[in-house]
Amino acid sequence: MSAPLIGMIVGIALLRFGWGGAKGAGVAGWTLVAATLVGGGRHDGAWGVALVALAGMATALAILLWAGWTSPARKRRPVREATSGSGGSLARGWPDLGRRIAVFVLAVPVAFGAALWLAFACQAGARRLGAGEADATALTLMLQPVLWCAIMCWQMTRAGPGRMIAPPAAAALVGAAIWSVS
Repeated sequence: MSAPLIGMIVGIALLRFGWGGAKGAGVAGWTLVAATLVGGGRHDGAWGVALVALAGMATALAILLWAGWTSPARKRRPVREATSGSGGSLARGWPDLGRRIAVFVLAVPVAFGAALWLAFACQAGARRLGAGEADATALTLMLQPVLWCAIMCWQMTRAGPGRMIAPPAAAALVGAAIWSVS
């Protein structure tokens, strides 16, 4: 079990180097992280996955704490107050408000629906592969919030509402593909 644990630590370290601009290190890090999770699962089942994931989280936390400890403190800017009559965040106009509403709609109900569709498709696929009713239902209940979070994280890296459509659309297409073969 020590090989997956060490592999996870190295994988997280490679991810950190990948953040610095070395794309190859990031890809290698994600590959190693995925491989060590699979290795932990093969070695000790769910307990192995939990141990390997814990090692990854502890390593990431240690890297984050070290970066916070060694980074210089920022100079504080004086607090700027809005001028009277500016109206706060709505002063930018109706187009900005419309963009914010579109982002909310895409990130909350649309992403939720796409995640739910994909989770139900995975449930149907699990049943097709012989999983029991309880296992397939538990898979759906645990997978949906994880998928929703992943879709929203992917959406929040996009530049605007137009580009935020791709993540839930991709999840819905994958769900449709899984459901079509189930």
